[in-house]
Amino acid sequence: MGLDRKTQTKISRGARRVGGYLVNAIGRSLRLEVRGWGRIQHLLNSGVPVVFQFWHGDMLIAWYLTSPLKPAAIVSQAGDGDIASAVLEGLNYVTFRGSSTRGGKKAFMGMLRYLKKQDVKVSAFASDGPRGPRRVMKPGTFVTAQQLGGYIIPTATVSKWALRAKGWDKFAIPIPFSKAIASFGEPIKVNPKLRGKDLDAELARASEHCKAHQDELDKSFIS
Repeated sequence: MGLDRKTQTKISRGARRVGGYLVNAIGRSLRLEVRGWGRIQHLLNSGVPVVFQFWHGDMLIAWYLTSPLKPAAIVSQAGDGDIASAVLEGLNYVTFRGSSTRGGKKAFMGMLRYLKKQDVKVSAFASDGPRGPRRVMKPGTFVTAQQLGGYIIPTATVSKWALRAKGWDKFAIPIPFSKAIASFGEPIKVNPKLRGKDLDAELARASEHCKAHQDELDKSFIS
């Protein structure tokens, strides 16, 4: 977001108090079309672990829709992560703090231990965070699905009217009462035995598939 530490601290304090409420208020106001939720519900009813794949700049609507499932999520320890963690906890997410450069392994293992104890195993990843490149999937989403024996759920959202940040992620905040679409794509089954170059190749394919899913949805309101 490009904010200084003092400003981030002030915003995170406010987000802890009202962030979840604001996301829910925006979500409820939208003229929202949801696609593909039935296939997700089928997996959940069958007890199959699901890993929602979000793109960092397009996840606010996805937060709103998935919050009733109380997903587990890893959030960066950086200042921007303080804000995101505060909002997610207000939405009943269970957060674990860490990133690729600090505390990531500990957070990842803690999240896995938590999920393996749950009857319904649901997690969510901002797959290209915390620093990008934009819409390029990092390994966490894929490896979590491997470890849980579950599916990656490609998740794309778009709003006709939205404010976008200027940072690398172009984080979108939908304008209340806008038309919007959330699309949950065909679940991706992950082979738990993949390692090394085979894993890298499948990760790249999954990343491209999820990017194409979002790119196609982005065209929805172009006249």
